[in-house]
Amino acid sequence: MASIWCGQGVRENLCEEGASAVERRVPATLLQYSGCYAFKPEASASCPQEPSSVLLNTSRGNFDGGYPPVFYGVMSVFAGDSISTSILVMRAVNAFFFLTLTATIFFLLPVARRGPLLWGSIVSLVPLGMFIIPSVNPSSWAVLSAATLWVSLLAYFQAQTRSRLFAFGILAAISTIVGAGARGDSAVYAAIAMVTVFMLAFERTQSFLRRSLLPLGLGLVAVAFFFSAGQSAIVSPDALSEGATRQEVVSLTISNILLLPQLWAGALGLWGLGWLDTTFPGLVWIPALVIFMSTLFWGLRRVSLRKGLALGLVFGCLVLIPLYILVNDRVLVGSGVQPRYIYPLMIMLVGLAVLDLDRVDLGLSRVQLTVVAVCLSIANTVALHVNIRRYVTGTDVGVLDLNKNAEWWWLLPISPMQVWAIGSLSFTLALIGAVFFSVTRSEGIFPTSNVAASKHLDHGTRISAA
Repeated sequence: MASIWCGQGVRENLCEEGASAVERRVPATLLQYSGCYAFKPEASASCPQEPSSVLLNTSRGNFDGGYPPVFYGVMSVFAGDSISTSILVMRAVNAFFFLTLTATIFFLLPVARRGPLLWGSIVSLVPLGMFIIPSVNPSSWAVLSAATLWVSLLAYFQAQTRSRLFAFGILAAISTIVGAGARGDSAVYAAIAMVTVFMLAFERTQSFLRRSLLPLGLGLVAVAFFFSAGQSAIVSPDALSEGATRQEVVSLTISNILLLPQLWAGALGLWGLGWLDTTFPGLVWIPALVIFMSTLFWGLRRVSLRKGLALGLVFGCLVLIPLYILVNDRVLVGSGVQPRYIYPLMIMLVGLAVLDLDRVDLGLSRVQLTVVAVCLSIANTVALHVNIRRYVTGTDVGVLDLNKNAEWWWLLPISPMQVWAIGSLSFTLALIGAVFFSVTRSEGIFPTSNVAASKHLDHGTRISAA
C-alpha cells in the first residue's frame, strides 16, 4: 500500500521524504494495520489504527524501482485522507477496468472468435481471479493483460477493416502497458503473448510485415519495463555460483518438477488467498480444477501445427519459469513462487487451447455448458463466503450468517451477507448470460455470417486493409 500512496512521488500527508533516499513516511495504518491478522486466519480484520495524519518511516515500498511504476502511479490518483474509502475506490476501479476492456474486445471480435476470450477467462476466474482482479495488488493488471493481450493482438492481425485494425491495435497497446507497467514478470508474459500471436498469424505478405511494426514496438516497451524493474535480477543465475553442487541442483530440479502441478492447482483454489492463510474446502478447488482441465482437454480436439507450437510455448513457460526461480532460490514448491505469479500463463494456456473451435460455445452442448456454469457458480459462492468470513470474524466462526457476531466490516451501507448475496448472484447471472449467448449464437438464432467470415480467415485469407 505504501507503494500506491507514493506512486506520484512526495505529497504532503500522503507520502513524505523518509530517512534515506529509499525510504518514505506514509500513514502508519498502511504499515501496521494488517499486522494483527496476517497469517492468523482465526483473527478478524478488526485492528486498532492510527489517524491517517500519523506518518511512519518505511523502506517497504517501490522506492527503488523494484516494480514498474504505472500501476502504482495510476492507483495513487485515488489515494486520500480516508484510507478505507481510497481502497474501496481502487478496488472498484480495477474491477470496472477489467470489465470494460474485456467487454470492448468481446463486442469488437467476430462472433466465432469470442469463445477463447469468454470461456478462457471464465473457466480460470474462480477463485484466484475473482480475488485478484478487484484488488490493490499489481497482479490485478497482470491478469487483465493475460486475458486480453493475445486476443486483441491476434484480432489486430486478422482485422478486415481499418477501423477494426486501429481499434484492436489500440486495445493491444493498452493491454501491453497495463501488464508490463504492473509487474516485471507480466512484461515477460506480454512478450510471450506476442510471440504466440506471431506463430498463429504469420504470413509472407507485405501486409503482415507492416502490421508487425506495432507488436514489435510493444515488445520493446515490454522489454524496457522488465529491465527497468528490480525483478529482472532473477535472470542472473546464482544457484551454482553460490556453492550448490551440480548434484544438489539436479536433485532440487527433479523434486520441484514433481511438485509443480500443486503450484498450478494453487491458482484454482488448492492454495489459500491473501497471505495464503485463507484456505478453501474441496467444494471450491475441485470443481474449479475439473472445469479448467476439462476445457483445456476439450480444446485439444482441434490442434493445428501453429496452435500446437503456441500451446507448447506457453506450457513450456508454465514449467520452466517457476522451475528456474525455485531452483535459483534453492527452495521447493510452497516457498518463493506463489500461484498468482504464474496464473497469467494459465489464463493464456486455456484461452489458446479453445482457439480455432469456430463456435462461441466451443462445440459444447447445452448440458455441458450448464454443468460448467453450475460448477463455477457453486465454487465462487463458497469461495466468496469463506473469504468474507475470514476477515469479518476469522475462520474460527463456522455459521452461515456472516452478519452474526461480526467483528469487522467496511463503512458501507450494505452488510457482509448482502455483499455475499450480490457477489454470488451477479457471477451466477453472468454465467447464465454467457451460456445463453453461446447457445443462441451458435445455433443460429442470431445472424451467423461472422462465423463463416472467421472460418475463412483460418484458411489464410490475405487482408488488404493495412
